Amino acid sequence: MTSIQKTALLYVRLVRLARLTVINLFSKLLFRNNNDCNKILLNRDGAFGDSIVALPAINIVRQNNPSAQIDLLSINNNGVSFNDIGLDTKLINNLYIINKKQRHETLKILKKEKYDLFIQIPQNIGIYKSLRNMFLVRFYLNIKNAFGWDSGRVKSFMRLQKENSEIPTETNRFIHVLHKHHFEGTKKYGILNRSPEDIKLVEFINKTPPVAFLIGGKLQPKKWPLYHWVALAKMIGDEQRILIIGGEGEKGDAAYIVSNTLNTINYCGQLSIPELYYVLSKTKVAISLDTGAMHLCDAAGTRQIVLFSTRDLSNKWYPNNPLSAVIEKVVHCSFCLKTECSNNICMSNISPEEVYNKMNELLST
Repeated sequence: MTSIQKTALLYVRLVRLARLTVINLFSKLLFRNNNDCNKILLNRDGAFGDSIVALPAINIVRQNNPSAQIDLLSINNNGVSFNDIGLDTKLINNLYIINKKQRHETLKILKKEKYDLFIQIPQNIGIYKSLRNMFLVRFYLNIKNAFGWDSGRVKSFMRLQKENSEIPTETNRFIHVLHKHHFEGTKKYGILNRSPEDIKLVEFINKTPPVAFLIGGKLQPKKWPLYHWVALAKMIGDEQRILIIGGEGEKGDAAYIVSNTLNTINYCGQLSIPELYYVLSKTKVAISLDTGAMHLCDAAGTRQIVLFSTRDLSNKWYPNNPLSAVIEKVVHCSFCLKTECSNNICMSNISPEEVYNKMNELLST
């Protein structure tokens, strides 16, 4: 490593240290440290994947406070939320799933609840928003015990961070924050497992475990070329049925794959989250993009191969299941943080042959 690279990594560490120093200082000034509470408010914003990766942490809070009222506040402007997942009814007492425009009115409601403890399941936000939220919790909601804010993501020198730093998954990051505050427990998700209403699908997957293609994802740079999906399906062979899983927005992509193959079935937009959880738990292996369904597959304990774009630090979204594999290509333009890409080479450079070989390797373990 050159001296310039060492200096860059030192800068990243100093930024994190500075943020944590400020957050820890204000935490000590504003809040007490008392986990013996009867009413707890959790906060975790985001859509499908953001929600799934937070569930083990939420479960650990419940394990440590079995009789407490535990409520969850989540700001979600679009997409799948905690409301859609199908949570164990014992996990959360009250869900507040709102958009930003509803925040003020919802805070008025929460203020009346007089919570004993606020837990911020860490978000990747800057120091300003962290401090703003801390003051809001302490002086508007009047909650005297709170924790969970951390250093967040440092966007500088991401290539060097990728090569030289240990970056935990979001799930493990959240659990680590809880451990520091003496919350211990087992990693559980608490997602309802519901048999699909499609009886033929249930009979089929219980008789012959399928392969799943999880083709969803909001961002175009995270997509794998459709002709690669077609080539992989043909390598797998016509005797093996493949379920194509995605949302409403992927129906057109799935139709293209189905029209060019003989062994694929389009289930995009046809399954609820609990039904999808059931299907994935019966799946032989899943080939997935970096999408919310990938985290659901991880929760179900299914073998999967995840194809990651390197537009960002992907490590934090890696699956936690040891029976999983990750394939990604770091190229000259990686870590661009773009939401649109003209050539998408970090994804197109992942070949169907490489995925097929990794799938056979994974199935042999």
